[in-house]
Amino acid sequence: MNARPLSQRLSEISGRHARERQHVASAYERMIAGLVARGVAAGAVSVGDIIPPFALPNAEGRFVHSADLLSSGPLVISFYRGSWCFYCESELTALRDAQADIVAAGGRLVAVSAEAGGRTAATKRDFKLPFDVLCDIDLGLSLSFGLVFPVDDEVRRIYGEIGFDLARFNGNDSWFLPIPATYVVGTDGRVVAAHVDPDFRRRMEPADIVATLLTLKR
Repeated sequence: MNARPLSQRLSEISGRHARERQHVASAYERMIAGLVARGVAAGAVSVGDIIPPFALPNAEGRFVHSADLLSSGPLVISFYRGSWCFYCESELTALRDAQADIVAAGGRLVAVSAEAGGRTAATKRDFKLPFDVLCDIDLGLSLSFGLVFPVDDEVRRIYGEIGFDLARFNGNDSWFLPIPATYVVGTDGRVVAAHVDPDFRRRMEPADIVATLLTLKR
């Protein structure tokens, strides 16, 4: 795995925001501080928990069942906010670049977002993703993982100004988002590693995913 660390790519995005969209960067800081203060991630599925079973449609419209995924080996689940999110785009492309290493380590990767109306198919196609992209209709799975929070008024207003229409993207007008999260799950359905951070500018390194999967092969 020779790609630059994901953290470096994400830091560059934050740097651009700070230089070119200071009001956006400041609003993000306030939103994240509020989420941390409220402990929004406190109830999220974590290491040692059994994941909720699920069946979600993939980009081709076929339902993918967690039981089937786990029957073939450890599972990596990446919850992301949407293809409109620059941080998520960077994470998805990093996971794409790491896919061969994830498979070689015995893992199966799926990405999950609430985007509807064919947007998961577009994401898979446009980013050339070799893994399943699943549609979490109305954030049902994200809710069961304890990841959902309401977008505050300030950020909602900013998203409207720059064209991030979550009501249209997600097919409902709730204006909820998931905390970006990555889970590595053993074949028994138990979480062996988790990255759940209200600061959506930080994500789990693909190298750490691979390292965790390799420990499960021993």
